[in-house]
Amino acid sequence: MKKIFILILFCIATITSVAQTMQHARIKASYKYTELRRHVDGHDFEDSDNMLLLASPTGSRFFSLKTEEYDSLMASPGGKEKYSQLLNAAASTALIIENGSLTVDRNKINLPSYGKKFQVTRYDNNDFLTITDNAAQEDFSYTVPLSDLEWEIGDSSKIILGYECMVASAYYHGRKWKAWFAPGIPVQSGPWQLMGLPGLIMDAETDSGEYRFEITGIENTNQPIPNRPGNRSYSKTTRKNFRKFQWELLLNPEKQWPDGTVKLLNLDTSVKAKTAHDLIETDYK
Repeated sequence: MKKIFILILFCIATITSVAQTMQHARIKASYKYTELRRHVDGHDFEDSDNMLLLASPTGSRFFSLKTEEYDSLMASPGGKEKYSQLLNAAASTALIIENGSLTVDRNKINLPSYGKKFQVTRYDNNDFLTITDNAAQEDFSYTVPLSDLEWEIGDSSKIILGYECMVASAYYHGRKWKAWFAPGIPVQSGPWQLMGLPGLIMDAETDSGEYRFEITGIENTNQPIPNRPGNRSYSKTTRKNFRKFQWELLLNPEKQWPDGTVKLLNLDTSVKAKTAHDLIETDYK
């Protein structure tokens, strides 16, 4: 009887796994993601990353190209050894000794490395998004209902990448967003968690200008929408709890190393700079 019960559980688990597979993407869209940061000397600068959206009419995945490259290398057979070889090679060419001082020429370092660590996936026909992210060297996962986002479509229009786009706005998790979407591209998807309009969201920005997603290219495709490379264990959490934890780490940067082995200097100046701009979602407070 126990064996039968275990077999049933195995079948259920298998069915659940299959249910999370994705359709082939119909469009591949690249975006430039930009967020404002404050330097310790007091001036703002743009921190950006190149992101990719793979979307079908019922599912999508949005992720950093740099992070995908790094994850793919580390998940491949011998990937960690290959990375060590690349690291050693980069170190030997990038280290410069001048007047007895050792410096690093960052222009000569060309290694796969993490970009933005958040990824947003809508599995086929789900009425929620699955978000994965990383904080304090730990992977987290949580879900967000699609119903959280309600758009108001306006009358303005403009051309983006040759497509006529219409404007829409929404208050979402503490911020007001303005977005431009293309009705001629029949997927109700877009960058990050921004979706649900009758056409692909091409450009979106907060009213403060602190966060922006700008499309840089689009093409038709028939490639599968893959899961994130590698096997990971995710700590389940909620959206607000994760954002609270992120903010806590900005206020107390040493908590990024839970073992307490790292101590940072000039914390007051650093914390002031890192907290000058709030998170992309502000309703966690």
